[in-house]
Amino acid sequence: MPSGACKSEADTLVQSWCTGSPEKISPPRKKNSNLLARKVSRLASAEKVYPAHTVDISTFGARLADFGESLKLGEFLEISCGSRAAVFRVVWLGLPGSSNAGHTGVECLSPEANIWDLDLSARTDDEPLFQELAIARAVQRELLPRDQPPLRTLNYSGKCVQARTVGGDYYDFLDLGPGRVGFVLADVAGKGVAAALLMSNLQGSIHNHGGIDSDDLPHLLTTVNDHLYKHTEPDRYATLFFGCYDDKTRSLGYVNCGHAPPLLLRQGGTVDRLAATATVLGLFGAWECSIAEIRMEPGDVLSIFTDGITEATTTGGEEFGECRLLAVLQQRRELDSAAIIAHVELALEQFRSNPHLQDDLTLVVARAQ
Repeated sequence: MPSGACKSEADTLVQSWCTGSPEKISPPRKKNSNLLARKVSRLASAEKVYPAHTVDISTFGARLADFGESLKLGEFLEISCGSRAAVFRVVWLGLPGSSNAGHTGVECLSPEANIWDLDLSARTDDEPLFQELAIARAVQRELLPRDQPPLRTLNYSGKCVQARTVGGDYYDFLDLGPGRVGFVLADVAGKGVAAALLMSNLQGSIHNHGGIDSDDLPHLLTTVNDHLYKHTEPDRYATLFFGCYDDKTRSLGYVNCGHAPPLLLRQGGTVDRLAATATVLGLFGAWECSIAEIRMEPGDVLSIFTDGITEATTTGGEEFGECRLLAVLQQRRELDSAAIIAHVELALEQFRSNPHLQDDLTLVVARAQ
């Protein structure tokens, strides 16, 4: 980008995901012709209403607004459009004197995905914000692992399906040297742009450390926790599973930071749950962890997943659950890892009543051979 040029939102997101150092996001400079007059009110004093000059009323992620009034980080607002209204929370504020001064990012907390009766697919290609978020989605997808460091004793694959344009789930396969691979899977609290930026921060923090051994995990993750704790809002955090697999010994040394326990389906039919060995990352300043270790024998199948898998629901509120996931793993255990993942996706599609995802779905499967 030429010196002095203004950054677009896509430029900012690209830099954030590539460096792990998220910046404040500027609203689009060209006003969207589809924006209508609407009202923003503080929930603490609902009788006082502030005009919202530019509000992104898409059905995903963060909404961008210039309220023309001072707001506090974490403050709750109600944004209304005619007879419809939704609750939002302030997730970032433009710093005085910066190009973002006077701008605020707010995240929708209402469960109704289509509260504004708008659909991204109905938008035209010449709308800059949607073009830029489409670029951001492509960038985030590019950052998922393309290559799989070769292992002789383990066949493995991963898949991430985002519920929104960008999301907060993250998985990675790290090359730790010949015959050694790091398996990382994380789930950032929240959804949309705000979660995606924190995810990029987490990913960047991990990638800033070179070769990692399982013995190094406590130091690495303590550093990551300290960084997130100091540079994010108090209620922003991430669950994470980090395992280091050694081809020679068939061992997986791991730390589970408050993540849903991965399921290890043994060849004999028993199930081991890799329980948490630490609390979540970014929520507490004082943080410590312990390392656990398992050995994977031929025929064992390990599944590492986010709660979007097990908490997928029908319209009646019934969850997909761990038992259904285990049933698919048991039935398809003789297949390779990519095929097992495909069958889990199919089972989820057949189970869910709503075609629109409520949460990101991320799954890593490793089959010992």
